[in-house]
Amino acid sequence: MDQKLLLDQKWKKLVKLAGSFRFAPFVDFVIVTGSMAVGNVKESSDFDLLIAVQEGRMFTARYAVNVIFSLLGKRRPDDFEETKRDKLCLNHFVTEATWKITSINPYSATIYRNWVPLWGDKAKIEKFFVLNSDYDPNMAMHLSDLRFNGKKKSPGAKVLENMLGGTAGDFLEKNVAGAIAKRRLRRYLAAKQGTGRFVLSDQELEFHSSPKLQTK
Repeated sequence: MDQKLLLDQKWKKLVKLAGSFRFAPFVDFVIVTGSMAVGNVKESSDFDLLIAVQEGRMFTARYAVNVIFSLLGKRRPDDFEETKRDKLCLNHFVTEATWKITSINPYSATIYRNWVPLWGDKAKIEKFFVLNSDYDPNMAMHLSDLRFNGKKKSPGAKVLENMLGGTAGDFLEKNVAGAIAKRRLRRYLAAKQGTGRFVLSDQELEFHSSPKLQTK
């Protein structure tokens, strides 16, 4: 298939999925990275995303996103090539403390110059782009991209944020969502035996190719 036609088809699928992020509590915005950002896709390509979440709700937000897109059948289930086509690769979560993204190689820098805003709070995305403007001084112009969905969160997501924004939410984040996720992710990282770049912290989760495990 023609590369441009394939890319257009994949973007239509991804843009259609973007609206579902409005149901996820504590998610501020979503940025498209990887092959979709640079336009270098193939039939089997998935959709790499950078997801910004609220401070102190990293794992609660991650579980919410995972549940939503698992129910839709659009979350990438594993690391196998044959199962990733047109699925969301939820491999990078950040809070405001880690909005400044450091390039690990020339290819990642190319990706960052071509980030595409997909969904979320326009003002926060603009601030994120300003922080990372060393990759492209005109990065804030990306917000004019017609693929960007700036719709607000659903009433259900707002209710959950109100319910879980205080002490109960702190307990859930630390002792349930965070504790379970960290335990499972550490097992996953151990199985990988260092064959990737992984960051596991309350401020950032990242799963990308690199020589060794990083922890914070």
